[in-house]
Amino acid sequence: MDALSLRTRLFLIWAAMGGSPVLLMVLSGLIPWRLLWVLAPVAAVAYGAAAAVARPAEELLETAARLRAGELQAHALLPPNSALGPVAEAMHALAGDLAALSGRFEDRVRERTEALTRKAVQLRAVGQVGQQVAAVLEPEPLLHFVVRVMRGTFGYDVVAALRRQGDHLILAACAARNQEEVPLGRVYPVSGVLAGDGAPAPLAPGLAAAAQLAVPMRLGDRVVGALVVQSIRPGVFDSEDLFTVQTIAGQVAVALETARLFEAERGLRDLAIAEERNRMAREIHDTLAQGFMGIIMHLRAMQGAADPAAAGLHRDEAETLARESLQEARRSVWNLQPHRLEGKSLAEALAAEVAAVERRAALSAELTAQGDLPPLTPAAEAALLRIAQEALHNAMKYARASRVLVRLTAEANSVALAVEDDGIGFDPSAFGPERTGAGGGGFGLPGMAARAHALGGTLAVESAPGAGCRIIARIPAGRN
Repeated sequence: MDALSLRTRLFLIWAAMGGSPVLLMVLSGLIPWRLLWVLAPVAAVAYGAAAAVARPAEELLETAARLRAGELQAHALLPPNSALGPVAEAMHALAGDLAALSGRFEDRVRERTEALTRKAVQLRAVGQVGQQVAAVLEPEPLLHFVVRVMRGTFGYDVVAALRRQGDHLILAACAARNQEEVPLGRVYPVSGVLAGDGAPAPLAPGLAAAAQLAVPMRLGDRVVGALVVQSIRPGVFDSEDLFTVQTIAGQVAVALETARLFEAERGLRDLAIAEERNRMAREIHDTLAQGFMGIIMHLRAMQGAADPAAAGLHRDEAETLARESLQEARRSVWNLQPHRLEGKSLAEALAAEVAAVERRAALSAELTAQGDLPPLTPAAEAALLRIAQEALHNAMKYARASRVLVRLTAEANSVALAVEDDGIGFDPSAFGPERTGAGGGGFGLPGMAARAHALGGTLAVESAPGAGCRIIARIPAGRN
């Protein structure tokens, strides 16, 4: 029975109900066999009734199957005044509601798909900017890259990056619709761009912006610039745009700070290189130059000596100076303590230097030490020794002095070194710090001043033509 149609089922039921009494009466002999022809009209009537009842139901079942298959516009065609008409109308109304709901669902899915696609594009652009941030250490190329990527990816009418200087923002990079280049360098007040109210700032000539997103580029509480996007249509920016601009603004802020630190590091590196060059120049001046000068003096004295014994002494002194100069030069390359300070105090090293000068030159040299010296760093001791060596060298070479006095004095928070001679003197203003290096007057007095200043100290030169010279160096105690 399950495989039979509704029409067949009704026909069989109604035919059985109408024909069964006739058949029973024939079988019981109540009516003759010739009256069996009555069964044919009964069957015809049963079929007609089954067809009349089943046709609307079948139409409804077929319509339900079509609706189930997704054909929501299907409509049951029933005879007028059919008893199943209300059912058909209810099914039709339900199908209409389902069609409307399906349409809204499809619209929602399409909108969500578009939003997810746009989000993926935004994240890809953010990733591109992040890669560029990691690769570029120059701010200008980075800012131009950022505005081009944002303009091309999201179709913003204007994208601009502004850098802060004081209370103003400077237009550093800008990409605008239908414009190859935008004039840069224009100045805007910080509050005027980032206030969030009022008319958008005019960034690209010829484009009147109706909507704007201006996001500060921050490093902690410090605003280093602003990233601005504009549209000629009002009300087009949403939360996704705000997320994108804020994320990229944060990346660019970090990149600008990285570029600044890189530039500062490069400057410090150049400064360190220059300082090391100056140090080597001072060390060469204080070791090789002075040593060669002493060697030349002894060789000349050896040539002019009438006594072979005296000539031998000058030759031995020249050889000793050559070895000491070579040793000091090697120590200077490795930035080690001067040889005279090895295992000795500063006063002992100065005493040895004064004795060597008195032995090598025809002048009287004397050292006096006053007070208990405070602890000095190795760098401070080396600087004072080098300053004393240079002052003694100048007294021998230039001053034509007959007497030199070296004083080492302990002061409240520093150590003072004074080297005084009775030579011909000079004008100190002719040997300022700017006259250092090649062609600038050598590394003598300026080199001494540089050594003192590097340790937070001072150097004073008291001299005048015909009045001798006095050099006073003060180095703070305990400074590194």
